[in-house]
Amino acid sequence: MVPPTTAIADVLQLRGLTGWLSPPLRPIHRSLGLLGRARTVRLAHGQGDEGLDPLLSLMDEDLEDRVIVVAGAQAAAGAVWGEILTRAALARGTAGLLVEGGVRDANAFRDLGLPVWALYEATAGPGPKVHVASIGLPVEIAGVRVDESTTIVMDGAGVVALPSTDVFAESYMYADAEEDVVMALRDGATLAEAHRYKEDMVAKIRRSL
Repeated sequence: MVPPTTAIADVLQLRGLTGWLSPPLRPIHRSLGLLGRARTVRLAHGQGDEGLDPLLSLMDEDLEDRVIVVAGAQAAAGAVWGEILTRAALARGTAGLLVEGGVRDANAFRDLGLPVWALYEATAGPGPKVHVASIGLPVEIAGVRVDESTTIVMDGAGVVALPSTDVFAESYMYADAEEDVVMALRDGATLAEAHRYKEDMVAKIRRSL
């Protein structure tokens, strides 16, 4: 069980950090909470020597518990990922997929169970003028650096990229405080009364900085 991405993002904000990738990424198929280590791919505009073949070759690797992160995919004319790659990736153990660009065959993500966040859905394929610029090197999405040591947390509410899981302890406590607010409201407390649970947690985190 991992902390909610909303709690992680709020704790990051309190610490003056970033790390959330949603937005700009939006859910194509949501998941329960999961985490995995990033496997990075960067695409670029233009006809490289190998085109998208290195992305296909990536599907021959052991991808157990990895989240494939495809940056720069908006350079393609259309979708760079669909059902075929989904089936291949799942067979190699892939936990999730982030695409800074277009995907298609969204029903396959749902039916096969691959959590996917992307910029948009597209009907056409990638077109000829896009190629794999790198695999395994650091990439950047929305100003957030992602490398192969980055932990990706995905759930139904969002996606965050973390250099370490040090924020998990505070994120669990922050999520518990928010649940205390909700329970107090259910029991008839005013918002001012209930919100003190969260205010106390926020103050505690700030004191620790």
